[in-house]
Amino acid sequence: HNTLEDIIHSDRMRDIRSSIKNGKLHPEYCYNCIQAERNGSSERDWHNNVSPEFDASTAGLDEHVPTLIDVRWNITCNLSCNYCGPYCSSKWASMKKQFVDNGVKPYHLQVVEYVKQHSDSVREVALVGGEPLLLKENVALLENLPEDTLVTVITNACVDLEKSLVFTHLTCRSNVGWSLSFDNVGECFEYVRHGSSFNTLDQNLNRIGAQMQFNGHHGGIHAVYNIYNCTKLRDLRRYADSKRLSILWQTLYQPEYLDPAKHNQHVRDIALREIELYESEFGTEPFFDAVKQGLQKIVTDSNVSQDFWQHIEDIENVYHPDQKGQFARLWPELYMLV
Repeated sequence: HNTLEDIIHSDRMRDIRSSIKNGKLHPEYCYNCIQAERNGSSERDWHNNVSPEFDASTAGLDEHVPTLIDVRWNITCNLSCNYCGPYCSSKWASMKKQFVDNGVKPYHLQVVEYVKQHSDSVREVALVGGEPLLLKENVALLENLPEDTLVTVITNACVDLEKSLVFTHLTCRSNVGWSLSFDNVGECFEYVRHGSSFNTLDQNLNRIGAQMQFNGHHGGIHAVYNIYNCTKLRDLRRYADSKRLSILWQTLYQPEYLDPAKHNQHVRDIALREIELYESEFGTEPFFDAVKQGLQKIVTDSNVSQDFWQHIEDIENVYHPDQKGQFARLWPELYMLV
């Protein structure tokens, strides 16, 4: 209900800036980064890298130069991923019968105009969702961005690219970065990313790969380390290598029952063994150094196992009944250990 200028210079934003200026992450606004940095880096590294000259300690409380624009028009999405929910996916909102005002917002052209007016300072625009390749508001945004502006797309890569006007517009640009959001392959991928098709993903990655090879695009896989892939790291890496894609690993900070480090000793041991096998095949990576430290700490929550099995019960019997019994079949190494 407020203009962007009103929001940017509001008392609430001044309070947030004051906290950061004093060297303390704001407990509410910065929650995700605080949680993510338990095992390494967070999105604030991304923001800071875009604006390396910015110094929060010397900036004024009303100072605001838009350099990185993170655009999330609404939660329209074609998938109901197992670790997502109605706050990020219209599929989940529909299944849980939670109303979401998911149409085109009346202010979207005002936002486009704001970005256009500040195009001299905007260095990167991140298209996020829901699923950004389905959001037609992004067409108007892309039409008003200078050609040299970096456009980063955080996508599940499982939409029909032939029908995506957003994808068509992206192929007309050269400075595009792809953050491909998935962390399993094959049937495990389809179990976790419900509503998806691994074949569709595979074909789309070929098309996106062609953009990387011939049109100057770049990017890779953004994978979240969790219990669904803690025993299958090598499968994902081999697939990534076959597509000539790098993997940027990210920390899961909620829900905790999907964090292998919160489970019992048997689960932590098998997760550690998979990392050892991964490193023997592909070499060490700093991300897994932090993960191993977490897995070696004994911080088991007695409710985690119960919460996890309730999660599987809900997934297989309530929300995704076509997947009934599939966790036991696809993850037999975990089924008797959790």
